[in-house]
Amino acid sequence: MLELVTGGSGSGKSAYAESRICEYNRQDPNPLFYIATMFPYGEETEKKIERHRMLRKGKGFETLEWYTGLKQHLQAGSLQGSDVLLECMSNLVANEMYMESGAGCHADQAILEGIQELNQQCANLVIVTNEVFSESVPDSPEMKEYKRILGKINREIATMADQVTEVIYGIVKQKKEPDTMVNRTEKPGEDSNKSGDSVMCQKENQEKRFQIIIGGAFQGKIQYATKTYPGLELTDGFNCPLDEIGNCVAINKFHSFTRRWLLEGRTKEALLTILGKNENLQLLISDEIGYGLVPIDDFEREYREFHGRVMTELAEKADCVERVVCGIPQRIK
Repeated sequence: MLELVTGGSGSGKSAYAESRICEYNRQDPNPLFYIATMFPYGEETEKKIERHRMLRKGKGFETLEWYTGLKQHLQAGSLQGSDVLLECMSNLVANEMYMESGAGCHADQAILEGIQELNQQCANLVIVTNEVFSESVPDSPEMKEYKRILGKINREIATMADQVTEVIYGIVKQKKEPDTMVNRTEKPGEDSNKSGDSVMCQKENQEKRFQIIIGGAFQGKIQYATKTYPGLELTDGFNCPLDEIGNCVAINKFHSFTRRWLLEGRTKEALLTILGKNENLQLLISDEIGYGLVPIDDFEREYREFHGRVMTELAEKADCVERVVCGIPQRIK
């Protein structure tokens, strides 16, 4: 059994993940291990490490401090038949990318090979990762590459996983479940398929006019959109002429488009009016950018608020809205 647990900082995902691996272990007792990936760089990380140690205290875990080289640690079959909690993927990616002992530009390959080996050895495996993909402030090239690799790894693990769970402020939402892979936002009688796709929205594509696909950066929105709308030409919101929004059929990177629109001094009302008159528009794809810290920069704060207000009004008018997390779409309207 492989379960991927994701969520934002302080969301309660660690406590949930620990409870899950302990539950598996109670049902079928096996050696119980905790793979710790957070390297103690300083006082702040040392405090976090100590907090997690206290959470695990008295629960039977043996802690393995494996910061890089997961596959190499497993070569002797050291965790065969064990129950394992690995925390956290975001730290492991950073370690492999930037530590001297890491895989550098081959970090994604090294980590995925290690996870595949770990999954083969374990009786039960729970992996914790982080949602760090929904900031409004543009990333540096280095940070963008880090998020790209983490997003790719999250999607690959989600594909391998029997279950994918998102924890939001302590609220547990199943994105993918064993056997049925049921989308938990569906109504009774709605279909879902083995990859977690929300089939109902796909069925309605022939009847409904306007769909929105949202999610953090590098979550697999484009891959899902092109599968749902094969052959549909996507206008690139990053560099298309602003006035093209009035006649395009589908637009990608709408969050980039709204930034450019606002930089030109144009209003929310003008944008919504043009979109409302576009009878050809079928699909809009946008990053979620309203999470994370409130930006210090005046324009970035205005932009984040502007985009959120625009998307709220568009979502109200949309026939279908889907949110993609770790490559798994979930219908929210």
